Amino acid sequence: MKKSAYIFSAVLIWILGACDVLDVQPYHSMPAEEAITDSAQVQSAIIGSYDALQAGGYYGLDYIIWGDLPADNLTHVGITITWSDIDNNTILADNGLVESTWISIYRLLSRVNNVIARIPDINDDLLSQAGKNTALGELRFLRALGHYDLMRLFGPIPIRDQAVTTDEESLNPPRHSISEVLTVVNNDLDFAIAHLSESMTRGRASRPAAQALKARVALHQYYITDNAEFLNIAIQHASDVIEHPALAIEPDYARLFSQEATSESIFEVAFNEQDRNLIARYFAHTSLAGRYEFAPTEFYLNSFDPDDLRKDVSVTMAGTAPYAIKFNDVASGTDPVYVLRLAEMYLIRAEARALLQEDPQIILSDINVIRERAGLNPANMTSYTALLLEIESQRQKEFAFEGHRWFDLVRTGRAIDRLENVTSINQTLFPIPQAEIISNDNPGMYQNDGY
Repeated sequence: MKKSAYIFSAVLIWILGACDVLDVQPYHSMPAEEAITDSAQVQSAIIGSYDALQAGGYYGLDYIIWGDLPADNLTHVGITITWSDIDNNTILADNGLVESTWISIYRLLSRVNNVIARIPDINDDLLSQAGKNTALGELRFLRALGHYDLMRLFGPIPIRDQAVTTDEESLNPPRHSISEVLTVVNNDLDFAIAHLSESMTRGRASRPAAQALKARVALHQYYITDNAEFLNIAIQHASDVIEHPALAIEPDYARLFSQEATSESIFEVAFNEQDRNLIARYFAHTSLAGRYEFAPTEFYLNSFDPDDLRKDVSVTMAGTAPYAIKFNDVASGTDPVYVLRLAEMYLIRAEARALLQEDPQIILSDINVIRERAGLNPANMTSYTALLLEIESQRQKEFAFEGHRWFDLVRTGRAIDRLENVTSINQTLFPIPQAEIISNDNPGMYQNDGY
């Protein structure tokens, strides 16, 4: 790797400095010979890995925006040109926001891999083999999430499932196929499912979290492979999560965004006043000390049935200007960010069953759990095409501003049909950051088509 790349990475590590979010001081940069030698340091290292999710390039802002701004839920109303390019689906390879996401997620993978590499050698009476496997399960869940989030944004990516060494290919890895990436993702999730606890702690991985992510990945794999077995896997894992005794649909949709713990949260990223996210600030109107960088689109605002309770929970007005309010702590940025919640499992199961053309009444029973919580009458269509369009519509409204819409339209192949500015399949993948193309001289590192 070129010297300039080392300097660039060091500066970025300083800019994106880690921070504590849970109750244990996180592991950051202890020398390798001193780091992670006992159970307490393992826990600190795990917290440091969760901490990487908070980055502004990841769940602290940008990755959430990627789910709505290139699609039809948000439009850019601010002054930052790099956001405008994303809204218009005219992203350039040197877009700094895209580069920040790439760096942030690979930083997570680096932390995770460094901890995973050290755990087997720890000799501590307080850390049994079962305890090691639980720690590895949390870390491998995070590694699966990171690889999957990169893949659905960029397509083929370098796999980072080992700690970086001084070997040339380790420093300058090639891109790996989507199939290879998903093999790593699924191996990690299978390990996590086998070794994590059924009990859930807010902000930490659990068996239900790994099963929920497995369901999401399996549904996506069906669209990639046309292999119906993945639909059965999605149904199995979504059902396991739905049936978990500690999980239930929150009756009051508004309470999901009150910062209180709810029975619907499967996995979320926690923030506090020291480790804040910027989402509410970027959404809020300027009259409320926000930046008002993005606004809900007319299409989104007009998509609601008059009885749908979700609209007033998701959007309000400053005069004639609409702005999103699911994230509302402008001053402190402490809103938690959902990565996985139970409503998605119902809609994943419904979509998988519709694609398998199972009994429409069973499919409708899952859809109507979501509709009825929203104050809507039960749906009653029986056409599989109509059922899939209803699921798409419910996902748009249910998860608006939570980072789903763009990925849903790309996953189902509907982006070109639904989005005016998307006219080529090339636009459904973001560009590999130009800095990576320049600094990584592996022949297997190449730019996505169209960039």
